[in-house]
Amino acid sequence: MKNILFATTALVATAGIASADDNLNVAISGLAEIGVNDNGNGNLQYFQDIDVRFDMSGETDGGLGFTANIDLDQVPGGVGSSTTDGGGTIGVSGGFGNVTMGDTDGAFDWALTEVAMGGSMADNETSHTGYNGNNKFEGDSQVLRWDHTIGTMGVAVSMTQGDDGAGVEDDIVQAGVKYGMDMGGNAVNMGVSFADGGTGNDAVGISLSAGLGAVTARLNYSDGELGGDDFNHMGVGVGWSQGPLTIGANYGEIETGTESTDGFGLAVNYSLGGGATFQIGYASDSKSTSTTDAATGIVTPGDNPNGNDTMSMGLSLSF
Repeated sequence: MKNILFATTALVATAGIASADDNLNVAISGLAEIGVNDNGNGNLQYFQDIDVRFDMSGETDGGLGFTANIDLDQVPGGVGSSTTDGGGTIGVSGGFGNVTMGDTDGAFDWALTEVAMGGSMADNETSHTGYNGNNKFEGDSQVLRWDHTIGTMGVAVSMTQGDDGAGVEDDIVQAGVKYGMDMGGNAVNMGVSFADGGTGNDAVGISLSAGLGAVTARLNYSDGELGGDDFNHMGVGVGWSQGPLTIGANYGEIETGTESTDGFGLAVNYSLGGGATFQIGYASDSKSTSTTDAATGIVTPGDNPNGNDTMSMGLSLSF
């Protein structure tokens, strides 16, 4: 009892110190997941994961804002749960815009809208081989980004340093622009971005998202070079949301050199209220390798796709 009383007193005292300056804020949020997962081996396995996030913010006397956050996703659990550390970011903001450093989106990803909608415990809808999260040009994911938004238009530039031990020799420079508009009560968002990671690593990307009542449709396309090979991606997604129910489906194709992959993802979410959501996720993908005739130069697509199906089901609990 004495230990409980002491701990409670310490928490109250700490809260009093934190609230002494109204310009300083610390918020803690979390996510817990419990259910079952099939990673493609045909057997359902227990799945559990816990994610804790700390968000801190403040402001100088001159009006300069500063933020820091860290995402701790490292609690091991059942088979299929996450065992990797999360990332952190630090930023400052003012009339000049926002400067962010750390595990954050590069300008290429920042400007583009991904096609997946809804969510699942094992991220099935975004983990199939045809999905592109617009983050293939971020090196070790330690990014320095400047962005500025005026009204519904935003611009950003970012850089990831080369020679960072992640096998990337050149600095990766990215730039992106995004713009939103209202067309007869329907929200339309567009994005254009560019990435340059040195010889053999560059890409341009575009995205389009349109909301039509309860239905949202998205398109994502990128083209360039990755590791010296031609790179091309096309993805489409559609989502429907009504009351507590959200359903999202997406399809994507990626071609890199002689390898071609495609996949389909599905997420079904039903909100139970109070931060609890029942989720079902499913993904199906395939992979094939094309061959080139040395004499004629004719490219023949691979006819032996290697498919894989995954699924997960359970409760996602937000705190």
